[in-house]
Amino acid sequence: MSGAMEVELLCLPGSPWSSKAMWILSLCKLPFQKRPFEPMVDEVWLRYKLKLWPWQWRFWQRLTVPVAIIREPAPKGTTVLTDSFDIAAWALARSSPSPSPEQVAQLRRWNALSDAVLNFGRADFVRAALKDVRVAVEVIAPPWMRKLPLLFSGLVMWVAVRVFAWKYADKNKESTREVVQEAMRQVSVALKSGKGRYLVEDRFSYADIVMAIAVNGLAPTEGALQFTIPRKFQSEPDDILAEFQDVKAWKEAIMKDLPDVLRIK
Repeated sequence: MSGAMEVELLCLPGSPWSSKAMWILSLCKLPFQKRPFEPMVDEVWLRYKLKLWPWQWRFWQRLTVPVAIIREPAPKGTTVLTDSFDIAAWALARSSPSPSPEQVAQLRRWNALSDAVLNFGRADFVRAALKDVRVAVEVIAPPWMRKLPLLFSGLVMWVAVRVFAWKYADKNKESTREVVQEAMRQVSVALKSGKGRYLVEDRFSYADIVMAIAVNGLAPTEGALQFTIPRKFQSEPDDILAEFQDVKAWKEAIMKDLPDVLRIK
C-alpha cells in the first residue's frame, strides 16, 4: 500500500454510536472514508469485511457498527476497531495534545454514561416500532427502501425490528428513566462545577461529544442527523428533561459545533 494512512469507517448514518466516531475523527482532523451500513442487508458483508467465517464462533455473535478499518504502512499494517470508544481513543492518541491515561479513563466514564442514556432511547424506539412498523420504515430503513410500497418495506422492517429487539434485549433492559435522570444530574453537576460550558476541565472534549449526542436523542436539535422517533408517532411526547433545562441549553450550544458529516443535507 502507499505511504498514506487510510481509515475506512463502516457506519450507520443516524446511529448515535456512529455519530460519536464520525464527530471525533472530524475533530481530530483524521480523514476517513464513510461506508454506510444497512441493517440486515449488510450483515454477511460486515462479517466478510472483518474476515469472519461461519466456522468461527465470532461469526455468529452480535456485531455492531461503527467499525474502523485502519490501514497503515508496514510494519503496522491493518488495525480493526469495533467499538466507538476504541475508535475515539485511537483518534485522540493521534491528536495534540494527546490525553493522559487518567484523562482517557475519565472520558471512558462519560462514554459509559452516554451509553446508558442511549440504551434508554433505543429501547423506547423498539417499543414504538413494535407497536407501529412505520416508525422503523421512517427511521432506520435505507432511502431506497422507503420509496417502495409499505406492504414490502413494512414486512422487511417488521422482521428487522424483531431481530433488532432480540439483538439488544440485554442492553435495552439496563437503562431506565431513573438511570437517565441520574445521568442528567451528573451532567448538571459537572457544568456547575466548571464554567457551565464543558464537562471536563473547562474545555471541549470527547465527554461533551458523547453526552450531547445522548441528550440529543431525548430532545432533538433541528438539522442533526440522528435517529429519533417522529413526533407524529408520539401520542403524548414525554419531556424527560423537563427538570434539566440547563442541560438542554448546554446541549444546544454544543450542537452548534456539529460537523457537516452529521448534519442533514
